[in-house]
Amino acid sequence: MYPRKPNHLKVLILIKGLGLGGAERLIVDSLPYLNREQFDYEFAYTLPWKDFLVPTIKKSGFQVHCLGMQKTWHFPLMQRRLQKLIRERSFDLIHADLPVTGVLARFMGRRFGIPVIYTEHNLQERYHPLTRRANALTFGWNDCVLAVSEEVATSINRCGLGRKTKVKTLLNGVPVEQVRAEAGNVNGLREEFGIPKNNLIVGTVAVFRRQKRLQDWLEVASRVTKQQRNVTFLLVGHGPEESMLRTKIKELKLEKHVLMPGFRPDGRRVMALMDVFLMTSEFEGLPMALLEAMALHKPVVATSVGGIPEVVKNGDEGFLTRVGAVDDLAECTTKLLGDPQLRQRMGERGAAKVEEKFHIKHRVKFIEVLYWEVLAKRSRQAVNSKRVLALS
Repeated sequence: MYPRKPNHLKVLILIKGLGLGGAERLIVDSLPYLNREQFDYEFAYTLPWKDFLVPTIKKSGFQVHCLGMQKTWHFPLMQRRLQKLIRERSFDLIHADLPVTGVLARFMGRRFGIPVIYTEHNLQERYHPLTRRANALTFGWNDCVLAVSEEVATSINRCGLGRKTKVKTLLNGVPVEQVRAEAGNVNGLREEFGIPKNNLIVGTVAVFRRQKRLQDWLEVASRVTKQQRNVTFLLVGHGPEESMLRTKIKELKLEKHVLMPGFRPDGRRVMALMDVFLMTSEFEGLPMALLEAMALHKPVVATSVGGIPEVVKNGDEGFLTRVGAVDDLAECTTKLLGDPQLRQRMGERGAAKVEEKFHIKHRVKFIEVLYWEVLAKRSRQAVNSKRVLALS
């Protein structure tokens, strides 16, 4: 048993990995805004090879625990290691992200009588059937669920899970000042990539997965570059579809127009080079990269999926199209490239909206108020149970 700080609540943030995904990035971006006068935060993750963000968390003064799993669904060993950690650290509350660790947290919550809050980042229909089944069986064990967009909340309710526990919509946020600071110095970056001085840049930052429909992204690049030669398309990131995308670039003869610099730890700085931010996803929760691009005054061209329409109003901060509408995506991109005043106007509107409504400090405050509410409700329930027992 470790000593507790007086009047502090001990909160365990539990997630599958601490690589560079959206949910993981959200955790790290929250660190400067956490209330350390009332809460004692610790972090745990299950997959040891997903540890890119661990040094950042430790440098900020927080303890990080790796449960050391080699297989995502190796539940018995995962449970034993988490049980040991909970006994040693005496947490007051668990906040889990993503379904595997969400299910694990619920089991631990029931075993130790600890409240559990779960953040849902995706649509239930997008999960593997086993994942959906595990979610359905344990969803009622959450004290509260946070959905990162209205579409995610609707999916939870559509599957009947909203009847089992309270669901609140809490849109993602970004640390606006930090994003802008990291993007502040782009000296030498254009030269590093070999982008001609007068070229406009259309870009995105993404994990190369099927959901991103990056073949569509390249088709847009093909259409736009046939009409406008002084434009470079910048596809930043890595992932399982990288080889396929490089092959597609050759098929479309885009070698001179599309750059794939791979994973960049300075992704926000690279984003600052872009004149237009282009997303072609089939589905999303609420993409962090989109919010970061908007914070950097970038006009958006995107598919109208997930939480994107909750941030981007078509014609105001950018343009939205249906999934797979490559011609429309190309037309909107070309329109922005040809109109610097429109780019500036949309970029300014997007930056103002993110600053006002999607700053991560607002999200952190909402969650910390929720922690107190959940714990207070548990306390009232415990008192009422004792009264019932005394009267029986």
